[in-house]
Amino acid sequence: MPPTRPTRTHAHTHTPPTRNADASTSKQEINKRKNRLTSKEVAKNPGVSKLKSAIRQTRRLLAKEGLPADVRVETERKLKALETDLAGAERAKKERALATRYHKVKFFDRQRLLRKIKQTQRRLADKETSSKAKKALQVELFELRVDLNYNYPKLEKYISLFPPKVRQTEGAAPVHSTAS
Repeated sequence: MPPTRPTRTHAHTHTPPTRNADASTSKQEINKRKNRLTSKEVAKNPGVSKLKSAIRQTRRLLAKEGLPADVRVETERKLKALETDLAGAERAKKERALATRYHKVKFFDRQRLLRKIKQTQRRLADKETSSKAKKALQVELFELRVDLNYNYPKLEKYISLFPPKVRQTEGAAPVHSTAS
């Protein structure tokens, strides 16, 4: 028998949570609670293993002899829906794995791009810069902003904008950048 949750007998016995002296800790706790999936959301999006077991069970039912036609049609529809859900769940699992793997690299690329954008903006604001150089800086700034706002495909291996060989050179620019 699964463990049972104790029930409250009186409404007045509930005490509100006390506030921490450290406000940042309570904000972190609130954010953790907000990011948790509810049981309804988990039921809507079952995992890969649950979907695979449901597919196996459905196939076993379809393999039985003498199954009424209406039940067979309904079960076949259910099987198609489960297979579609399985494909979506596997895709989501792969997206999560790749997002976790490349989070650090993407963060560093974003920081480098932000730093380069600020440097370029400072050089543009410099009064001593010629108009020809300003146009080149504006093109470079545009390219850096495009790089910053690009949404890399979630199901592909992430290729860093600044691979190690490029980072070691002086004045490193993104790999695909035209300006050197």
